[in-house]
Amino acid sequence: MQVLLTAYADSFGLQNTTGMKRLFTIMAAFACLAPKAQTKQGTITYERKADLYRHIQDEQMKAMIPHYQTGNYELMFKDSICVYKSVPKDEAPDPFDGGGGNHMVIKIGGPGDDGVMYKNFSSGKLLEQTTLADKKYIINDTIHTAPWKLADETKTILNHVCKKATLTPEKGPGVVAWYAEDITVAAGPDRFGGLPGAILQADVDSGFIVFTATEIQPSASAKDLKAPTEGTVITRAGFSKKMDDIMGPADEKGRRIITRRD
Repeated sequence: MQVLLTAYADSFGLQNTTGMKRLFTIMAAFACLAPKAQTKQGTITYERKADLYRHIQDEQMKAMIPHYQTGNYELMFKDSICVYKSVPKDEAPDPFDGGGGNHMVIKIGGPGDDGVMYKNFSSGKLLEQTTLADKKYIINDTIHTAPWKLADETKTILNHVCKKATLTPEKGPGVVAWYAEDITVAAGPDRFGGLPGAILQADVDSGFIVFTATEIQPSASAKDLKAPTEGTVITRAGFSKKMDDIMGPADEKGRRIITRRD
């Protein structure tokens, strides 16, 4: 802006220093009043990092698994629709699989791992495609508003100034989220959302699981913003009962961690 203003001022012969200072002061004031550019569509890529040692006390068990488990996810959004899903990664050899002896696998799952999670903010509809016991389901739900507590604290993530919000549910882990008001979708990683902007970071249970945005692209494909259609439609309550029957009930913080020894 200053280069353009200088050229504009010089072309009219405004060489007086005081006059130039006044001009820049006036223009700076108007710049402060100008609306901030808003992002209404795009694709946000997240990394999910889970601390697998967090709830394991047995040192022998720790020796059989890596300390952290990571995965990548995409949130695609446009207008009132968003779709969240995992990003497939190349299968690499398991460094902890030596071909014999004890081997333990811990899987921390969530929305988007076995399909897509679709939200339509205009209708309030949420559809979550997932797999349980080798069978595909579509959970028919609604978008719920969480009791977030907003704060004035800020930090910058991917050049976006983000504000802090905290969530302390009666059941389940606490969450600290950082959201960007200039990205207008009220969504984020996992099932988190309902804030005045996109969540670019979410810390679940004080570092147990942390989602962090690693890239933001300015476009989203219309073909990727479609509701899932493959799977048996079921209610959230019905699906929770099936999970209880197959995996057992969740713990006091709502977690379901599947472990397997080979």
